[in-house]
Amino acid sequence: MTTYGFLPIAGIALIFYTLSYFLTKTKYLKFLTHRRIWNLLLLVSFIVAGTIGVFMAFVYSFELNIEISYALLQIHVGFGIAWFIIAFFHLLWHLTYFKKAIKVLFTSS
Repeated sequence: MTTYGFLPIAGIALIFYTLSYFLTKTKYLKFLTHRRIWNLLLLVSFIVAGTIGVFMAFVYSFELNIEISYALLQIHVGFGIAWFIIAFFHLLWHLTYFKKAIKVLFTSS
């Protein structure tokens, strides 16, 4: 059984997030810049993982005779893990929005 390196990827993401958050708190980095960096990383990781995933789904769905390399699968999974971790940060930033939206959804007017 092979591993995809969840802990190293998650650890690196958490270290870099903590570093950028620390730089924000010490005023070396604007909070808006911090958020833009992480939103851009969220976008890039989604595009890479998603594009490779759609490609692999296309190949398997249409039973094309294209060999999917293990390296491509590793890249797909690695970027997917990074996307998941960064998406979790993103969710935490917008948690108050989701709480309000759920409250509005389930309260009668």
